[in-house]
Amino acid sequence: MLQFIIRRTLSMLATFFVVSVIIFLMMHAIPGGPFDGYEMPLPDNIKAKLMAQLGLDKPLWEQYVRYMWGVFHLDFGVPYQSPGETVMGLIAHAWVPSLVLGGLGVLIGAPIGILLGMAAALNRNSWIDYLASGIATLGLTIPVFVISTLLILVFAVWLHWTPASGWGEPRRWILPIMAYAAVPLATYARYARSAMLDTLNKPFVTVLRAKGLSERRIIFQHVLRNSAIPMITIFLPMFVGIATGSIFVEAIFRVPGLGAYFVSSIQKRDYPLEMALMLMISALFCISYLISDILYALLNPRIRLGGKAR
Repeated sequence: MLQFIIRRTLSMLATFFVVSVIIFLMMHAIPGGPFDGYEMPLPDNIKAKLMAQLGLDKPLWEQYVRYMWGVFHLDFGVPYQSPGETVMGLIAHAWVPSLVLGGLGVLIGAPIGILLGMAAALNRNSWIDYLASGIATLGLTIPVFVISTLLILVFAVWLHWTPASGWGEPRRWILPIMAYAAVPLATYARYARSAMLDTLNKPFVTVLRAKGLSERRIIFQHVLRNSAIPMITIFLPMFVGIATGSIFVEAIFRVPGLGAYFVSSIQKRDYPLEMALMLMISALFCISYLISDILYALLNPRIRLGGKAR
């Protein structure tokens, strides 16, 4: 088990390093700079002085090394658009709406999706199966900004049940949470159906039926446990992806979360904020996949943790 964790951790660190280099190079490859968006262009000498103060006149490799040295000391710098604050302060403030809405979206959407997938698998080729499969397909194929727009039209414009956008009172959270929940609901409905059908076709289920066990006992004591393994492994990465903010959802519903800062950091070439956001999200994804791999290894006895074969 220890060898498995060490190997996965080293792989995660290597992946994070490669991703950080790619992000840094792509960020600086975008035309323009942090001082090019003013209505009155800055004189070249002033611009050069500001670039020197921020270290942007150094070679890219030196800028990268200096920035990552600060990151390892938990110093993500100062955002260009808010010199009086720190990058960590801005992110800590903006993460609350994204985490609340995204987390609730996953916690609501995932259980509903699992129940839909289970119902579809246990009633294969019935109207329930077709309904669940249709919902899953729509949720995975329709862009989230289209879903968000439809939710506003139906519940805010036509029915007048909820506010169209904003952040503050909990009733304004309803539509963003519904939009956030669409992807986990659809994903888990599809995964649950596939996992349940795969388990139901296993030889051990036939043996249990031959022994006279009731269908209810087979489903709840054996099929669900074996079907849960692949679904558990996707929960953490999905939670991270949703909880770190959806640019489209937050933009449409005017949620002051990470998505708003991410867009502004790109538009204003705010390199410290832009780099910090992408690095933190990348790190969370890497860690979530590492934990998922370890959970999968613990839950599935067929995996050899010694590192030889699976």
